Amino acid sequence: MSRPPSVPDVIVLADTIETMTRPGRAEAVAVSSGRIVAVGNREDVLLTRGARTTVVDLGTRALLPGFFEPHTHPDVCAQFSGWVDVSSFRHARVADVEAELAAAVERTPTGEWIFAFGFDPILTADLGRWDRARLDAITDRHPVFVMIQSMHTAYVNTLGLVRAGVALDADDPGDGGHYGRDAAGLLNGRLEEQPAMAAFAPFFLGSADATRTSMRSVYDAYRTVGITSIGVAGTFGDPAMLADVAREAPVRTTAYYHSAMADRLDRADRIGDRYRVRGLKLWYDGSPYTGTMLLDEPYLENDLCCCTLGIAPGTAGRANFDPADMVDLLAGLYADGWQVMAHSQGDRGCREMLDLYGRVVSADADHRWRLEHCALISTDDLVRAKQLGVSPSFHVNHVLHYGPELRDQIIGPERAEQLMPIGPAVEMGHRVSLHADAPMYPTDPLSLVRTAVTRRTRHGDRLAGHFAIDVRAALRAVTIDAAWQLGADDDTGSIEVGKRADFTVLERDPFDVAVDDLHRIEVLDTWLDGRSTTEAGMAR
Repeated sequence: MSRPPSVPDVIVLADTIETMTRPGRAEAVAVSSGRIVAVGNREDVLLTRGARTTVVDLGTRALLPGFFEPHTHPDVCAQFSGWVDVSSFRHARVADVEAELAAAVERTPTGEWIFAFGFDPILTADLGRWDRARLDAITDRHPVFVMIQSMHTAYVNTLGLVRAGVALDADDPGDGGHYGRDAAGLLNGRLEEQPAMAAFAPFFLGSADATRTSMRSVYDAYRTVGITSIGVAGTFGDPAMLADVAREAPVRTTAYYHSAMADRLDRADRIGDRYRVRGLKLWYDGSPYTGTMLLDEPYLENDLCCCTLGIAPGTAGRANFDPADMVDLLAGLYADGWQVMAHSQGDRGCREMLDLYGRVVSADADHRWRLEHCALISTDDLVRAKQLGVSPSFHVNHVLHYGPELRDQIIGPERAEQLMPIGPAVEMGHRVSLHADAPMYPTDPLSLVRTAVTRRTRHGDRLAGHFAIDVRAALRAVTIDAAWQLGADDDTGSIEVGKRADFTVLERDPFDVAVDDLHRIEVLDTWLDGRSTTEAGMAR
């Protein structure tokens, strides 16, 4: 260990310091002015201390690089925090959902909107098929908008359609959006994908002060699960508000603008300590649970798919845009040095998005363009992605939460055994990341690590176990490799000299617990720029 150029402000000692870089383990870290100036054994690092150096001994606790959540939506989480919670995490049966909505009707003044999130036709028992008539039966005195857990489908009642100015005989909005229809061809209140929900979005907004307060709470929730950096996967709200909150938050933010905001990138902040803009987010296909994930072969035909989820027989998903229409936009982004991340779930969706990328990017350039979710990306396309310099970010907790239904009722066992091929991607040399896509699934990096390592579903069985990765690879996917995908690996993601002192403190060494217990490790603190976010008063 070389002597640091300045006396450290703080030295951190711990029985376990996992650096996520070579040589891997250390016993002490010295920090000066927010950056790491020494990493090594206790004796050597303690020799660098001065009279005013603070020594923090974590004892048996484990110090790791701060966790990354590379694909999340703090603005949407903040928005939904004020909505009625009808999720399966709290409501086991349809009667519970109906009671929750009925209670909202009782406390909401007549004529005011009722918004609900988390409607789960897969995990809430006996939910059945919903439409505007069923919502009308709950209330015809309030406009009602109910978003399902995956965020790719919503339901509205008749008054909701009227308030939004959407006629019962309206044409589909295009760009991948679709209105469900009854036997007479009239809108039945089902909305598929963002364009179909656009007419309702203006009613979502609360007051600016309330939104800011909610977003601060969301950022603090990231902190409490060990996250020190996030990637915002498409800004839905006001980017200026997000930037204002993020610059004061205990978590660093790398933002990707929504594709509809491409023309605003030239005014975005590319460089920043707590907040910066990295590029643009596209949505090429949709959700496995809406029938819009783009597949080579159709969804299964059964009661869950055809009735409860409303997926028509023979459906194999759809693209939200014609790739030919996006070449000029992507070429311009590439020329200007912006990064692109594209939502691609199905095997066909991933293949066609790679085709589009291949028309734009240079394989030998360090562009770090990404594919998001990658539920059924083929191993052949993983090879192609590697050749193009495109990296995958895996929405791995599909396996945990909906794995049994994907296998048994949505895509079938053969395709389910190809779900989330993280192992092959790592073996090919991809730098992969894992994400929860909150608010779809709860943000919890250690849960993602556990699922990637064990491939356990919520029932405890394994799904596509041959695609499992080891603990080190999974931790890399929420630290240094996620940092690399966000273009932040020169500054964060590992514990090494010169980088920012962003840490996560765990109660136990994740390499020294049973893999099925990884998600049970308690997060005790995070550090940002060499300061505990709890002790520094960054917690809100």
